[in-house]
Amino acid sequence: MNPLFQMRHVTKEFGGITAVNDFSITLERGELAGLIGPNGAGKTTVFNIITGVLRPTVGDLTWKAESIAQLPSHLITARGIARTFQNIKLFADMSVLENVMVSCHHSIRSSFWAAMLGLTKHRKEEERIREHSLRYLEEAGLSELAFEKAQNLPYGLQRKLEIARALATEPGMLLLDEPAAGMNPMEKMELAAFIRRIRETREITIFLIEHDMKFVMNLCERIRVMNYGKSIGEGTPDEVRSNPQVISAYLGGTATYAQG
Repeated sequence: MNPLFQMRHVTKEFGGITAVNDFSITLERGELAGLIGPNGAGKTTVFNIITGVLRPTVGDLTWKAESIAQLPSHLITARGIARTFQNIKLFADMSVLENVMVSCHHSIRSSFWAAMLGLTKHRKEEERIREHSLRYLEEAGLSELAFEKAQNLPYGLQRKLEIARALATEPGMLLLDEPAAGMNPMEKMELAAFIRRIRETREITIFLIEHDMKFVMNLCERIRVMNYGKSIGEGTPDEVRSNPQVISAYLGGTATYAQG
């Protein structure tokens, strides 16, 4: 049986600089996995390759046994891979609801002219998208803020809105790029619970980048570690904690982590 997603021997070069070097990973349906490493290790480059923002110099990526290495971003999203970004990318002047609705418009089947003329078919599709988006806001605990401008939300809720918007594309795999960045401890606890709930209720694969070691160690079941574009370790949180190469290259010579 083919895995849900694979990167096989992927290298990405920018001029004379190798950002990702012979990187391979397999992700199965329903996994909750993390990717960690120091700044500049190549983590976001991996995400950009997966989502079609960048194309690999060497290697291949497959999604449900189909090669996606040369596909543009919108076609990769349409196949079921969604992401959030390290820097929040919301439409600040649009409402919370409108931000989620935007991600659903790829599913509209009525024509441009049907929209311009306000035909019944298009109005029904808009209503369907509105109801669909409200369900995702409710799941994220944001339904009562549906008509608030996105820029007025506290930082932690903006992060949850970005995840809700990605989920509205109904992905089979969700990539989260530093989802806990800038959050206070309570917001991080709520975010971790939200991510677990997404995985349990939707049975989707979640692959995240994170610098907060307590957050990633307590949340992820499997962790891959990168340094200088290469994979230097993989395993359960306990295995990663005790990996000498990881401790030396990334953890500054100490294997002490906060847990709980």
